[in-house]
Amino acid sequence: MTLHHLEIFVAVCREKTTHAAAEKLNLSQPAVSKAITDIEKYYEISLFERMNRRLYLTPIGETMRDYAYQVLEAYERMETEINRSGARRHIRIGASVSVGTRLLPPLLQKLARREETVTYEVMVDNTSKIEQMIENYNLDIGLVEGYVDNQNLVMKNISEDALVIAVRADHPLLLQKEPKIQELEKYPFITREGGSSTRNQLELHLQELGVTLTSNYSCSNIEAIKQALLYTDGVSVLSSMMIEQEVREGSLAILPWHDLEFKRTIRLIYHKNKRISPAMEAFLALLKDQV
Repeated sequence: MTLHHLEIFVAVCREKTTHAAAEKLNLSQPAVSKAITDIEKYYEISLFERMNRRLYLTPIGETMRDYAYQVLEAYERMETEINRSGARRHIRIGASVSVGTRLLPPLLQKLARREETVTYEVMVDNTSKIEQMIENYNLDIGLVEGYVDNQNLVMKNISEDALVIAVRADHPLLLQKEPKIQELEKYPFITREGGSSTRNQLELHLQELGVTLTSNYSCSNIEAIKQALLYTDGVSVLSSMMIEQEVREGSLAILPWHDLEFKRTIRLIYHKNKRISPAMEAFLALLKDQV
């Protein structure tokens, strides 16, 4: 058993097939299959069940996967610690869509100016995806909206963001003096994709208010949602910071219902077993100063 065996095993866990893992690792498929067989023979266990050309972890395979993540993470920390003298420092940052679009870019610009030896890579996706990637050690740190219920992650509140009902500037609801909240049910609802904290929080909030909206447009792309608002009578719940420019320009508007304006928390998350590297320390210090 070597670290190379563990690297191959983890790749197969993530890719679900030996063929995909081989491509990911730039190895031959027989080499990947042999490594898995070597591990199974060494421990006298079965790591995977094979069904429909895909591999599914057995219970003991899941246990080994969790330990393999920790072993490889510890090895990476050792490599980083030993080689960090004079080396460029690197951080992998995840962000949910609103944060990754509006909050993160200026932070990274300031990070580059302040810490010339720090490099970074960024993944922007919905909150549930970022949470999963951090739990699997694919990202070092994340900035997400909404609540994350995961005992393996550390969570710290860093800021707040307002969610608002957005419509086009000449929407019929804006012509009514005091529209009732139930009026929303008459218009198509343009929503974020499943897994979005915006969508999850909104659905719970509207249920409490007794309002049921019919979603006929679901998308993870905020710009696509804005375009849909401009050319339909649709309504959508968006982060206020995502439509600042359109509101200033007069193309979109915010419906002035106070009971539909609510705050959500922007949180910093990272794995509880994650060592705070020098690159992470630099980013956290910047976050504390700027947000």
